[in-house]
Amino acid sequence: MQLRTKCAFATILLIPFSLQVQAHGWSEYPKARQKICYDQGNIWSGTPPNPACAQAKSISGSYPFQQHNEFSINIPDYNNFSAVKSAIPDGTLCYANDPQKKGMGAATEGWTRVEVNAGTFEYVFTATAPHNPSFWEFYLTKPNADLSKSLAWDDLELIQEVGDVPVVNGQYRMNVTIPQDRVGDAILFVRWQREDAAGEGFYNCSDITIVNGDVEPPTEPDPDDGQPYLIQGNTFIPQEVNLDSVEVGDTVNYTVFNKNGEEHSSFSLAITEDNKNDWDRLLASQVTGWYQSNHNGNVFIGRWHEEMNHYMYFQGDLHGNYFNSKDSRASGEFTITSNGSELIAAITPKVLKPLDIAKVEHGDLLVLSPGESTGNITDTEWSQVSGSPVETATGPSGALVIDTSSLTNARHELSFKLTVSGDSATDDEVYSFVVEPSTPTDPTDPTDPTDPTDQAWDSNQVYTAGDTVTHDGKTWTAGWWTRGEEPGTTGQWGVWR
Repeated sequence: MQLRTKCAFATILLIPFSLQVQAHGWSEYPKARQKICYDQGNIWSGTPPNPACAQAKSISGSYPFQQHNEFSINIPDYNNFSAVKSAIPDGTLCYANDPQKKGMGAATEGWTRVEVNAGTFEYVFTATAPHNPSFWEFYLTKPNADLSKSLAWDDLELIQEVGDVPVVNGQYRMNVTIPQDRVGDAILFVRWQREDAAGEGFYNCSDITIVNGDVEPPTEPDPDDGQPYLIQGNTFIPQEVNLDSVEVGDTVNYTVFNKNGEEHSSFSLAITEDNKNDWDRLLASQVTGWYQSNHNGNVFIGRWHEEMNHYMYFQGDLHGNYFNSKDSRASGEFTITSNGSELIAAITPKVLKPLDIAKVEHGDLLVLSPGESTGNITDTEWSQVSGSPVETATGPSGALVIDTSSLTNARHELSFKLTVSGDSATDDEVYSFVVEPSTPTDPTDPTDPTDPTDQAWDSNQVYTAGDTVTHDGKTWTAGWWTRGEEPGTTGQWGVWR
C-alpha cells in the first residue's frame, strides 16, 4: 500500500502582535485520555486502536491529539465557581469546552483505563511550559455516576485541593488521596488553574480503575450454582437494525473489545438467500462458539433463561439478546458492510505443534495465514492491535510469522488484525491468543545416530509439521501443513527449515 504525502503551501503574513507565554501540559499519571490516544498512534492516518479514541477522531479529527497539552480555557473570574461552570457546561468538561476537541467528551465507555490504588498515590503532571503561581483541584466521579455518558458537574465530588507547587524537571508532583471506600471504574477530573489576569486553566480527564484490597468488588457468580455468571451489556443487534436491514451480498460483522477498549476478536457472516432470515442467530453462534472453545465461555450472545437456568440465544427476539461478558468493561459492536464488497478476511492459525485452544508456549513460532480469505484481494496487511510488542515477519502467501521467543517468558495476551483490500472495498478480522510461559525440561541422554529415512520431496504430497524430506542434497523439516511449496524457496520464515 502506498502512502502519499500532500504538501500545502500558504502565504504567511507578518502581523505585529503581543505573545503571551502559555502554560501547557497533561496528566501523566494517571494519564489523561487525550495523551493515551496520542501515544497509541494512528492519529494521522488509519484508525486509532482504542474505539473511544477512534470515535473522538471521527468527530474532531486529529486536532485534539495534536493539542494534547492544551486542554484549556481562559476564565478571568476563575475564583468564582459559578463562572467556571458557566464557561465549561455539562458535557464539555473533558475538553474544556473547546468545540474543536468535542470528540474527547463524547458519550462512550471505551476509554483505556489506568489502574490506581485507593488511598494516597503520587499524581504527576507533565508541564511543557510550567507556570507559577497556580493551584490544583482534584475531582472524582461519584460511585453512582454513569460513565457511559458525557461528564457533568453533578457527577463529581471534590476530593482534594492543593496550592502552588514547584515544578521539578518539567513535572509537577503531589500526593493525592482517593477515599478508602472506593473501588472500580471512575474518572479523575483535574483542574490546574493559573493565577493570572487571563485566568488560563487546564482541565484533564483520566479514566481509571480504582484497585482496593480493603473493599470487595462484586463477586463473579459461579456458573455451576444455577445463577447468571456473566454481566449483561448492550443489545447484540441495535434497535434500528431489523432482519431486512441487510440484503443478499451484504456482510454482518461483530467485534468484541476487551476491558481496555482494544479489539479482541472479530466475526463476519456473508448474507445469502439461505440465511437472510436468521443471520442474527448464525452470527451470534460464531461469537459464542469461539469464546466457548478458546476463552472458557467468557462471552455469550443471548440472555439468561430463568426457568432453564442457563444462557441461550432467543431466536425470533432480534432485540432481546445481549452481549454478556465476565468483565463489565468489555463490549461488542455490530456493523453492516454493504454488498459493494465480496471480500471476507479469514485468519487460519498454524503452529509448529498442535494449537491448544488459542494458546501457545513461549518460544513457539505461530503462523497466521490469510489463505482462507475470499474475494478479489489485491493487498493484505497485518497489524498488532494489543499486547506486548513481538517480533514478526511476513512469510510466503502473506502469512504472518510471530516469534514468541522475542517476548519475556511470562503470560501474554496478543491480538492481531488482518485487513484484506480489493479495488473498492476492505474487510478485516482479529485473532487473539495467549502465550503461556515455557517450562524448562531436563536434558535427555544422547542416543546413537540412526541412518536417515527421509524421502525425496514430492510436489503432490501433503506434508504436516515435523515431516522431513530431502531436496537438492539437503534435508528439510516442515513447520506446518503444506503441499507444493518447494524446499529452499520459502525463505527464512517459510514452511521448510
